[in-house]
Amino acid sequence: MSLFVTGAAGFIGGTFVYEALKRDYKVVGCDNFANSKPETIEKIKKLFPDNFIFCEVDLKNIDDLNKAVENKNISQVIHFAALKSIPESEEFPEKYWENNLDSTANLLNVMKINNIKELIFSSSASVYGQSAKQPITEESKVEPLSVYAQTKASSEELIKKSTSEEALKAISLRYFNPLGAHSDLVVYENPMTKFGNIMPKLIKAFLGMENDFSIFGNDYNTRDGTGERDYLHISDLIEGHFLALSHLKNISNYDVFNLGTGKGVTVLELLNTFEKASGIDIQKNFKNRRLGDVDVCYSDSSKSNKILKWSAKKSLLDMCNDSIQSIKKNIDEL
Repeated sequence: MSLFVTGAAGFIGGTFVYEALKRDYKVVGCDNFANSKPETIEKIKKLFPDNFIFCEVDLKNIDDLNKAVENKNISQVIHFAALKSIPESEEFPEKYWENNLDSTANLLNVMKINNIKELIFSSSASVYGQSAKQPITEESKVEPLSVYAQTKASSEELIKKSTSEEALKAISLRYFNPLGAHSDLVVYENPMTKFGNIMPKLIKAFLGMENDFSIFGNDYNTRDGTGERDYLHISDLIEGHFLALSHLKNISNYDVFNLGTGKGVTVLELLNTFEKASGIDIQKNFKNRRLGDVDVCYSDSSKSNKILKWSAKKSLLDMCNDSIQSIKKNIDEL
C-alpha cells in the first residue's frame, strides 16, 4: 500500500515525503511546482528510486488528478498542496479560493472514486484569527481573518462534511509556524520565493541578498511590540503527521489537532536567536502592519501530547541552525 502526497515538492510536503521514504513507505507524490522546485523531486527520486512515483499534476484538473491516483494501491492521503502567503491571498483572493478550496474538493472526489478512506489535511493555526484567549486549544473559535486562513477553514469544513457523508476518516492538523530543516539537509525552505515566510527573509539578509530584515509592525500588544508566534521545528511537525496517520484507525470520522510548542516567541526574539546562530548582525527595518496579521498566536498542544503522544522537542536555536546549514549545503541550487 502507498501514501499519496499532494504538494510533494514543497518545504513541508517534500520533508514529509523524504522522511516517509526513509521509513520504507511507498509514496506517490504530486505537485504543480507553483511555489516549489522540480530539483527537490529529482533529489528524492535519485535517493529512493524504487519506492517513489511522482506525477506533475495541478489539483485543479480533476482528470489529471484521478490518473495520478488510480491503480496505485493508495491507502492514505496527506494533503499539503496549497498557496500559503497571507499578503498574497489578500492581493489575489480568487486565486487562493480556486487553488486551495476547489482543489481540496477535487481531491475528495478522486478519493471517493478510488475508494480511499483516510486523509490527513495540512491546515493552519491562522484559522483561529485574533483569539482573545491564549494559548489556543482546538475548542477555540474558528474566526479566520485573512483570505488564506478562510480557505483553510473552508477546506476543513468541506472535509468534515465529507466524513459525515462518506466512509472517510480524516484529521486536520493545525500547524503553528514551522521552521528549520530535516537533519539530512536534503529538503529545505526556498528563500527565493516572492511571498516567503519569515525564515526565508532572514536567510536572504544572512546571504546579503537583502540589506535588512523587515518587521511588519512594532506596536502589537506583546512584550516587545512585535508579533508573537509559536515556531516549531519542521522535523517535530513531520513526526506529528506519522503519529496522526497511525491514529486514523482510532477515530470514527473526523478530528482536529494543534501542532505547536505551546510557547510564544516574538519576531525580535526570533531575530536575536538567528543572529546568535549565524554569528552576524542583521539590520532591522520596521514597517507598517500587514492586513490579516494578528498580535499573538500560540498553541495549547495538550490534546496532541495526550492522544497522539506527540510533543515538540527541538529548540528555536535548532530551527535557526538547521535553516542556515540547509542553505549553506544547497547554496548552488538557489
